Parts: sequence; C-alpha cells; structure tokens
Amino acid sequence: MFWLEIFGAVALLLWGLRMVRTGIMGTFGPVLRKAARATDGQTLKPLVVGCVIAMLLQSSAATAMIAAGFSAQAIIGQITAFLVIIGADIGTAIASLIVSQKMPFVSPVLLSLGVFSYLIFDDQKWRGLSSAIAGLGLILLALTMIGQTSANMAQQPEFVSVIKVLSAYPMIMLLAGLILSYLAHSSLAMVLFSAGLAASGVIEPLSAIYFVLGANIGSGLLPFIANLKSRKGARVPVTANLVLRTFIALLAYFLLPWISNTGVFQIASMVPPAIVAHLLLNLAVGITGVILMKPLLHWVDSNAQADPFDPNHLVPQHLDETVLNHPAQALACARREALVMAEVAKSMVQDALPLLRDDTHGVRNDIETREDSLDRLFNAIKSYLADVLQQQLSKREINKAMDLLAFVTNMEHVGDIVERNLIGLSLKKNALHAQFSNDGLVEIERLHSAVLENFDLTINVFMSGEPELARQLYEAKADIRKIEHKSIVTHIERLGSGISESVATSELHLDILRDLKRINSHLTSTAYPVLMSSGEVPKTKWRRR
Repeated sequence: MFWLEIFGAVALLLWGLRMVRTGIMGTFGPVLRKAARATDGQTLKPLVVGCVIAMLLQSSAATAMIAAGFSAQAIIGQITAFLVIIGADIGTAIASLIVSQKMPFVSPVLLSLGVFSYLIFDDQKWRGLSSAIAGLGLILLALTMIGQTSANMAQQPEFVSVIKVLSAYPMIMLLAGLILSYLAHSSLAMVLFSAGLAASGVIEPLSAIYFVLGANIGSGLLPFIANLKSRKGARVPVTANLVLRTFIALLAYFLLPWISNTGVFQIASMVPPAIVAHLLLNLAVGITGVILMKPLLHWVDSNAQADPFDPNHLVPQHLDETVLNHPAQALACARREALVMAEVAKSMVQDALPLLRDDTHGVRNDIETREDSLDRLFNAIKSYLADVLQQQLSKREINKAMDLLAFVTNMEHVGDIVERNLIGLSLKKNALHAQFSNDGLVEIERLHSAVLENFDLTINVFMSGEPELARQLYEAKADIRKIEHKSIVTHIERLGSGISESVATSELHLDILRDLKRINSHLTSTAYPVLMSSGEVPKTKWRRR
C-alpha cells in the first residue's frame, strides 16, 4: 500500500513537472531564449539563470534539458549551458531547503490560483502561466505526500528492519539513491524522502547523506541518458555535468566519515542533515565547475563523437540577437549565415545530377531534408534582417541589408527549383522507365557542371564584393545560354534521327535544361548590386550571338 502511495506521488510529481515546463516554455519560451543568449560568454549570470529556472520548475533535470536544447540549437555556447546546469542543481538544493520547512498552505494556494485563473482567462499566455502555477502546486503536493508516506512507512516494523540492514552498507545506500532518483525523475523528491526516513529514526543521518550522494549522481544521469542521441552541442554540457557530479559525490563518499565529525551538517537544528549535505554538495559542484569548466568541457568535447551531417538539424548559428543595436555587426552575422545557406543550396544542385541520372530514394530524401533546412535558415535570416532594419541605419547599411535579403531569397528559390522541379522530373523519368541517350546525358552534365562553376563564383562574389569577379559572373550568363541553345539544337537533331531514348525523354530533357538555366539566373543576379555599386550598369537583356 505504501509503495502504491509513493508511485502515485511520483506520478503526480512528474505530471506537475510537465505542466510547469510546458506552461513556462509556452508563455516565456522566447523570453528564456533571449535571456539565455544574453548570458552567453558570462559566468555569474548563467549560474543565476539556471538557479532561478530550476527553483521555478522545481527540477534541475528539466532545466538541464532546456539548456542542452538551447546549446544544440547554438542559441548558447556549451560553457553557458554547463553553467546553467550546475546553477540549476544549486537551485533545486535551495528549493529542497525551502520545501523542507513545513508550509502546508502553499500548495493549496498555488493550486487554487492556477486552476481558477486558467478557467477565467481565455488568453493563451495567461493560461500557460496559470498551468505552470497549478503544476507547481501539484509538485509541492506530491513532495508533501512523499514526506508523509515516508513517515508512515517508518511505522512498519518489516520495512524498518529491511532498511536498517541495508543502511548499514553505504555503497548500497548510494546506489539506491542513484537508481530511485533516476526512476523518479527527481533528486529533490528522493532527498526529501531520505530526510523523512532519517527524521523518523528509520535510518541514521549519515546513511541518509549517502543516499543523497547517489540521488545527486542520478540527477545528472537523467539528462545524460536523455541526450545520448542528441547533437554534440547538447551532449557535451550534460556529460561534463555528470562527470563532475560523479567525481564530487564519490570524493564526498570517501571523505564523509571525516566530514561528519566536523559537525558541518549541524548548521541549524531545524534543517535535516540530508538537506544540508545536498546543498553543500551542489555548492561544491558549482564552485569546482566554475574553476574547471574550460579544461573539463574541452576534454569532454574532444572525446565526444562528432555529429554526422544531418540537414534536419541544421539551425541558425550566427544570428546574434545581442548585437542588433550594432548594425554593422548584425549584418556581418547575417552574412555568415547566408554563406551557410548558399553552401546548402549548392549541395542540393550538386546532388541533383545523380538524382536525374539514376533516381534513388535516399538521395531524394536527403535533398528534401536540405530544402527544409534551407527554408528554416531563410526564415531566420529574413526575420533577423527585419529586426536589423528597425534600427537606425545609414543608407549604405540599408543597401547592404537589402542586397543580403535578395541573395538569400535567390538561394531559397534555387532550393525550390531543385526540390519542386528537378525531383519531380526524376520521378517522372522513373515512372516512364526512360533513360537519356548518351549524348543527351553528356549535354545535361555539361550544363550542370557550368552551373556549379558559376555557383562557386557566386559565393566568391558575395564574399568579396569584387567588381572583376562580378563581371565574370555577369558574363557567364551568356555562356550558359549558349550551352543551353547548343543542347537544344543537338537534341532536336537526335529527334529527327529517330533515336528512341531522345524521343522518350524529349520533354524531360528540355525541362531540365530550362530549370538549370533558371538556377543560373538566380546565381548571376548576385553580380548586379556589386557592379552597380562600382558604377557599372549591367544590361538585363542579352543579344544572341
């Protein structure tokens, strides 16, 4: 019966954590992202932010998951994420100190406030906040239930006999704390549970502290396991936290008999020794983490498995919102992100040829996922430039911003042509069971190769702004038209000769030439603003030669 009550309390705790997390992230998600980005590169602020968020969420594991997610998305760096995580552990230690003081009225107040405000307000932000408040009330109620159940269990002779035997072995208590903390998804609950058993006389205070050491390792194990398949940016800070936490906990394990004799756990008679030990341990982790964060993270990072290329996880990495009020820096950030976008678009064009030659499901899926990444980068850069344009800009900076927007728009159009048109043509070719003639395939390859060369030139023009390179790119447009025109003429000659492959793929052949020429047109438009800024006015129409 008592174990059923424990499981029910843990289930209530997990549900409360979910309500708080979804409520806070739904209401304050953008604010948290901005606040997290603002702390990047600092030391004290990330610790404080992690501490405050963990006290609000009542969970260091939930805070660690959020920080790891931000790090994976490159919103914050690995060091900042690590500092937020160890700050979160200090926050839950402070929360355990507060919750250990008997305040039974807090949970009903939070539940009433959260539930009734949720029913009254229709605004989604207010409802999210109300859900978070009600979830916090559920967490405190669940923790109270765990404390009461542990006190009731202390009245059962059979349970007391078993626990007294086990508590005589420190390593067993440490492992029990680790396992139960992981299963309960809450070191806070397990710390209070052990404090309750010690207060009831079931186990010695020293045994409760061994249990707390294990619970602290378990709290670091949860985000570590949850992020095993995540990107490196998420894995490194949670791994560093687990390594440091395990080292400090094991060091305390061997030094505990000596530490307990100093009387350090008897700071106040109102505070259980297990709670004091929990707080001191996390302070030790925090101080050691600040001192050793750079070598520790470097060691973990160098030993962590590198991320495989996965376009699904390609996210903006250079759009620094903290420099928006410095337009020159902000435009440089957008320029770096635009280069990433150009490389993605180029890789899509490059892989279009093997797709057209011999369509395979894997290549097609890769191109489609890269198109998703391209759209994601385009939308992020577009929004970022919109924010930049809200600042006080010079005429030159406005022109730079508009040229940047034109460039990324062209890259997005290139991706659309590959994803919507060329993939569609490869599927149509498969459905017809058709093959290009040898000469026809050579002509497509020649035009494709010329477009790829122009892609490299386009990126160089964008990076350097050199008029001479822009002139080369501008003139290359005529060369592409000549290659296309020659291919059309020879294709028609093959049709006249009755070559079966050319007859079967005639429409496909001409459509591919058209789409490759359209891609090149988007590329060569990069030359126009460079030439115009240098005093040249390029023609928009070309004479046939």
